[in-house]
Amino acid sequence: MLAYFKAGVTARVLGFLGLCLALGGLVGVWTIEQYQQVAEKLAFESSKRLGDFTGSIGTQIVRNGFSTLQAMSGFQRVQGMNPKDCSDVSRFFLNSSLGYSNIGAVTPAGDLYCSALTAPHPVNHRDSLWFRRTIETGAPAVGNFQTNPVNGRQIITFSMPLKNPDGSIAQIIFASLETAYIEGVIRLPSLPAGSTVTVIDQDGNLLIDHPAGSAAPGENMTHWPIAARAAAAATRFVMEGTGLDGARRFYASTGIYARGALIPGIATQPTKSISIIIGVPAKRDIATLLTPLKASGAAIGLVFLLILTGTYVFLSRTMLRPIRQIHAAARQLRRGDFSVRLPATTRRDEIGTLSNSFNEMASALAERDTNLRQTSERLRRILDTEPGCVKILDRDLRFVDINRAGAELMCAPDIESVRGADVLDFVAEEDHERFRAHILSVIDGRKESITYQLVDCNGERHWIESHAAAIRLADDAPHAYIAISRDKTEELKTAAQLVQAQKMESIGRLTGGVAHDFNNLLTVMLGNAEVLVERLADRPDLRHLAGMIEQAAQRGSELTHRMLAFARRQVLRPSELDVNTLVTQLTDLIGRTLGEDVRVRLDTTPGLWHVSADPAQMESALLNLALNARDAMPDGGMLTIETRNVHLDADYAALNPAAAPGDYVLIAVSDSGAGMTPAVMEKAFDPFFTTKPAGKGSGLGLSMVYGFVKQSQGHIKIYSEPGQGTTIRIYLPKSAEGTAVREIPETVQETDVNGQETILVVEDEEAVRAYVCAQLRDLGYRVLEAPHAEAALAIFESEDGASIDLLFTDVVLPGGLNGRHLAERAASLHPRLKVLYTTGYTENAVVHNGKLDAGVQLLTKPYRRADLARQIRQALFA
Repeated sequence: MLAYFKAGVTARVLGFLGLCLALGGLVGVWTIEQYQQVAEKLAFESSKRLGDFTGSIGTQIVRNGFSTLQAMSGFQRVQGMNPKDCSDVSRFFLNSSLGYSNIGAVTPAGDLYCSALTAPHPVNHRDSLWFRRTIETGAPAVGNFQTNPVNGRQIITFSMPLKNPDGSIAQIIFASLETAYIEGVIRLPSLPAGSTVTVIDQDGNLLIDHPAGSAAPGENMTHWPIAARAAAAATRFVMEGTGLDGARRFYASTGIYARGALIPGIATQPTKSISIIIGVPAKRDIATLLTPLKASGAAIGLVFLLILTGTYVFLSRTMLRPIRQIHAAARQLRRGDFSVRLPATTRRDEIGTLSNSFNEMASALAERDTNLRQTSERLRRILDTEPGCVKILDRDLRFVDINRAGAELMCAPDIESVRGADVLDFVAEEDHERFRAHILSVIDGRKESITYQLVDCNGERHWIESHAAAIRLADDAPHAYIAISRDKTEELKTAAQLVQAQKMESIGRLTGGVAHDFNNLLTVMLGNAEVLVERLADRPDLRHLAGMIEQAAQRGSELTHRMLAFARRQVLRPSELDVNTLVTQLTDLIGRTLGEDVRVRLDTTPGLWHVSADPAQMESALLNLALNARDAMPDGGMLTIETRNVHLDADYAALNPAAAPGDYVLIAVSDSGAGMTPAVMEKAFDPFFTTKPAGKGSGLGLSMVYGFVKQSQGHIKIYSEPGQGTTIRIYLPKSAEGTAVREIPETVQETDVNGQETILVVEDEEAVRAYVCAQLRDLGYRVLEAPHAEAALAIFESEDGASIDLLFTDVVLPGGLNGRHLAERAASLHPRLKVLYTTGYTENAVVHNGKLDAGVQLLTKPYRRADLARQIRQALFA
């Protein structure tokens, strides 16, 4: 070195130049090697990133396939295995999704029973790989390359089993994805020149080869080492190898596993579905072009010394800075910012290609993200169209998600306010343990249903019926709980009201039938007891006993009338009635009856509509309500009677099936008494039900009011709370315009009851007939008798027929003719004949819907002698 510095300038220059040449040669060789390594590394990284990107796309394809099947499995129309319903749902999903060749379901035997496409002939899939694996594992599976038997397209199929409660497979639903769609999704338009995309199935069969080579779709590719390793590999890999065209490339292989679909039901062990192989040229040509420089190291060294600085600056600007930008953009992309883009460039080198590829990859990911968001929004809209509540809960019993109907059911302002909330906050306290046990049982894998009480944000309770199953929200996540719930509150109320109406109708029919036969017995008992009282005037002891019989028979008669009133079988004589006038006239009587401790307040509405009702029965009903109110106010209080014009609309009728929509006159009777519990309110109208001590009430007061209102085509409703008093509202239909007031015949005086006319008595009950004939003869009448209509007609056709002034006949008679028919036949023979009917039952030829036909004279059983005498005279004078 010292000799160097002692040498001349020329030597030093030459030495320096030689040293520079030597250093330049070494640096040149080193630079070439480094450049070659950087180029290969960039190609390696490019192939790896492209492999990762296409792998994420493939994962999304598999996830979409199983998500489609998962969504389809939740439809009742699919679970019911009805071919038409299932095919309609399959067709909906086929039309709503991209790339699918067919969607449908097969039986455990492999027979295609449900398909979005119509098969020209029966199809069986038992030989398909996806079907065999699903049957063997009982879990979702992915098939291999196939040709669709329905439309001949090349496909790969996803499948999922739907199981019975015992765990056996009920059916297998499938979705066949076209390989052409996979190619269109995976193929990137800006791959580096000379790049390839190859997709094989789990058996190594070719699905996609881009650009198209000599291999045909479906051909087994395991003879190619890259494909053989990809089919067997359990993880991703990048390797350098020779392609089918003989070119050297970096090949990045990504296996797509069914486990990555992130849906419930995937087998614990991963199942490979497809493998994607991306090949990027190794860029070794650049190094080959620069190889001759190695032979001229001195010249390269000299040139290198001159351009060293410029080369560094050039490399910094053209490679290092863009790489840093690509790295920073990649980190943003990984954080989910799909809007990131590299600056636009016109460069055509590797950096330019990589930048453009990155931008296109980011655009594709943004498009995929948009599609995912749209798919999510579609699923959200599907959930929101479900009228029932759909909710997902985790193991901590907290809401993961809920649809709009569920949020509205709980009166929540929005869905977000429900997410994360404890479900037990919305469950009645008495149902907490049962509901918690139900959820844990479902999460453990059992499908169950439960009915419980939900408490909404306003504190109102709803009866909820839920059908639940387990769901896995992530591949490695524990099972969660999903349920579809329906509000059954109104349904249960309506059912209870219907059962109550049916019960009341059944009791009414039984009561009416008993009362009919009892009336005939009471007619004989009451009449003969009355005769005995009159004839035993000189025997006080026996006369007293006869009077007790008469009183008992009279009480039996009153009881029968009340039973008939409840049974809606009493005879009503309706007329157009002004309720305001009736209640005003009745107020004084009610006030005297209730006593001074109870104040009576009348609140009437001017212009009140008229109703068609029996005035006597209306007064009796109001008096019964007033007496019940008095008993509920032992220490006194306020009784209020109100009248209003009201309209009951269809909504009210839907909540109260016993009411019909229309215009009504409301009569409300309210007290300030003790009120009723819900249990008492349910039985308040039942006959013989009473809360009073034994001997203090018959239990027929409210029953009689109920029967009268119902027989008048009205509606009755109780409103009561313990300690808050009771209001009973009677709704009577508004009468038709122009309804005429029924004219009541003038009453015949007691002194006019005797007569000498001829009367034909027709009665099938022998005891009743004997009693009536005896009484009429005592009154001075000439009496003929007949047990049935045929015998009566024979008398009318005889010589005695012309002398008959009055036909007194029971309406219900044995044989083919009833009393009404007999009267019509007799009137045709003797037009001036008078007719008086008698009956102990209402649904017959002269009484319809409890209302007496116009122009008909009727004496109802049982009756006293005075009633018989007076009604006979009225009929003769009519």
